[in-house]
Amino acid sequence: MDSLENSGIILRQLRKLAGLSVQNAAQLIGRSSGWLWEIESGSGRCRLTPEEFEKIVQALNGSKHRPMFRTWVANHKNLERIDKTFDGAVLKFIRKKKDITLKQAAKLTGLSCGYLSKMESGRKPIQLEMRNKIMKAYGYSPSSFKNLATDPVRSKAVPKEYKFKIISQILNSEKLDEIYSLALSHNFLGGQNV
Repeated sequence: MDSLENSGIILRQLRKLAGLSVQNAAQLIGRSSGWLWEIESGSGRCRLTPEEFEKIVQALNGSKHRPMFRTWVANHKNLERIDKTFDGAVLKFIRKKKDITLKQAAKLTGLSCGYLSKMESGRKPIQLEMRNKIMKAYGYSPSSFKNLATDPVRSKAVPKEYKFKIISQILNSEKLDEIYSLALSHNFLGGQNV
């Protein structure tokens, strides 16, 4: 492997193939679970040397999977290209559709109400594993999320208000004023003063 830039993606996949939790894998390789999580997620300050990468690959019995490393990285990069702007709106729609309150959702998922609310409003990013966990807690398969997020017809079921709330979180006030002025000039607001 030429670069360690994508080592976390590869190590996560190897760990999952080995059927190990982050804690179990960390014990196996003699590191903390926090360190391994930071390596796998690419966040934080933890770094990995080429020698340590190879040692972990061996410990996870990953040499036989070496031909798949590039494919795993490419698949991960493709997932990153998908627009995730409205993921929170989809989660909120599913929760509301199941008539689950934020408090009930917090109990089902093990997350706080505040954290769930921030994900639903687009203020916190939603990792794939977290999204799948939430979907299962709500009684849906993870593929249902993909249908509501990307399918041209099914995605229309997600209320526009949920999506607009996320957009208003992303845009600064100058951009929002620009959009408002444009809407007024084209009479999109039906002559109403908002």
